[in-house]
Amino acid sequence: MAAGTDRYQIFLRVVELDNITRAAESLSYTQSGVSHAIRALEQECGVALLTRGKAGVSLTENGRLLLPRIQALVNQQRALEQAIHEVNHVVAGTLRIGTFTSVSTQWLPGMIERFQKSYPQVEFQIYAGGYEDIAERIQEGRADLGFLTSVAKSPQLSFHALRRDQMMAILPRDHPLAARQRVSVGQVAREELVMPLRGSEQDIRAALADSPSPLNVRYALNDDFSALAMVEHGFGVSVMPELILRNSAFDVEVRPFSPARWRTIGIATLDPAGLTAVARTFVSFLTDPDNADLMQ
Repeated sequence: MAAGTDRYQIFLRVVELDNITRAAESLSYTQSGVSHAIRALEQECGVALLTRGKAGVSLTENGRLLLPRIQALVNQQRALEQAIHEVNHVVAGTLRIGTFTSVSTQWLPGMIERFQKSYPQVEFQIYAGGYEDIAERIQEGRADLGFLTSVAKSPQLSFHALRRDQMMAILPRDHPLAARQRVSVGQVAREELVMPLRGSEQDIRAALADSPSPLNVRYALNDDFSALAMVEHGFGVSVMPELILRNSAFDVEVRPFSPARWRTIGIATLDPAGLTAVARTFVSFLTDPDNADLMQ
């Protein structure tokens, strides 16, 4: 890789993580090596790109102006590398995937393991976040594809449905609704809710969309597991997809809705015609019926 392009990729990783030390660890570089690359890039540009502070680094105004151009340059370099691989009929390179908690914990390890058995020259960069983060990353060219649910997909993205995942009511052990085999949307919506903002919020709101009363959100937390912990300790009820509950150690009651509520998980990309060979191969891999067992 050209030294200049290497500096650009290092810069993007530092911006991504807001921290030089974490960026160095993720790239298997030394901290001094990353710092040197950033200084060299700033000398090349003739302006400061980052502001250093105790909490990490942040972009300067000039850094914000140049960031999209640097991202575009790195994307062009990646596209060239992928075109060379394609001309040589080789599936290789780095695949950047956006993912959310339940997929990254339940599906992704097995997917990567099986895919790399067939395509050992492919490496993965995994970005975990909320649905909006994932969609934005794909649209801006910072990820090649990402897992989303149908209610969270953007109109600008192509969406390939993979599997339906049932939404379940999560109750404290001693909650009156725990005596029922199934619960209704109205029954759950009347309760004080614990909502994971960066987890399954959009899926939860879609599942409860036909509630006869407004939702009463008592606590809004950062992630699914924090919400489960709050329910376990009796601070309210929640709604979660079945996938996130696999192997859960939380002491809660889980009940299906009547009628059942579902979310649809899929893989989202930009225009499929513009996908790199490695991204196109991975989408085909996911939609191949022979690999459906990876999404059980």
